[in-house]
Amino acid sequence: MSFSTDVKEELCKCGVESTCCNRAELAAIVSFCGSIVTRPDGSALRIRTENFNVAKRTQRLFNLVFGYNIDITERAKRRGGSTFTMYIYEASQLFSVANKLGLLVNKIIKFNINPFIVQEECCKRAYLRGAFLGGGSVTSPEKSYHFEVETHYQGLSRDLVQLLEDMDIDAKTVTRKSLSVIYIKESEVIADLIALMGATDAMIELLNVKMEKDYKNNINRQVNCETANLKKQGDAAAKQIFAIKKLMADKSINIPDQLKELAAVRIEYPEASLKELGELLEPPISKSGVNHRLKRLIEMAEKCGKAIEIR
Repeated sequence: MSFSTDVKEELCKCGVESTCCNRAELAAIVSFCGSIVTRPDGSALRIRTENFNVAKRTQRLFNLVFGYNIDITERAKRRGGSTFTMYIYEASQLFSVANKLGLLVNKIIKFNINPFIVQEECCKRAYLRGAFLGGGSVTSPEKSYHFEVETHYQGLSRDLVQLLEDMDIDAKTVTRKSLSVIYIKESEVIADLIALMGATDAMIELLNVKMEKDYKNNINRQVNCETANLKKQGDAAAKQIFAIKKLMADKSINIPDQLKELAAVRIEYPEASLKELGELLEPPISKSGVNHRLKRLIEMAEKCGKAIEIR
């Protein structure tokens, strides 16, 4: 199973809450995977999902909130998997459901977030859980950090962004074909949101994966940095040695004793750092002192010919 499926499975196992929270969660599920469809005998509310656990959760919430069962119809998809569909056909029942879930505005069914449905903090968390179950997905943290909820309704999208903002969660939106997508890419925010909805096991898994990835990335950065430093040090040493040999080959150049001692040490210890070279001199000198003397050697070599190049 995917990480997203695991999160939904955990959320569907959340215990039964208060009546107001069950209503908020159901309102979200209906809004994010529901639609009004026209049939020969009138309009109907259709709730469709590709997740069986979500369908069963929806069925259970209908029973808790309205006191009756709603049938689930399964249909196999051509490319594998199934879709699970629930209908409410009867007009009086349809408007009763819409009214209780806060979806009836001026006698018109409108998929939005009614402030009355999410008055309490617990109801806001329940609504977020329902929104994710109805239209959400989250990428495996092994690959990347991406949480999203999608809807066909622009107004519902704006309402969800506002609800998240009220809970100090910053989300962005993007249009993808006919869908409005609300998304979050910050790993810590996604972990907090998943826990807020009730999937604490998934939150722990995400954070564990993040810690492991961060550790590996830090190791890689350190190795890359050390490799770059070694290469830089090696290039500098090669240039210094080439300059020294060039000076030694020209008998007309008089190298001062201080520089001559350092030149001999550098030739003998080509892989030594500047600090190590300074400790090998008598008396020892500082790293900056070694660097200064080597620069003088290179300048002397360049004066007696073209610029120093590594060969």
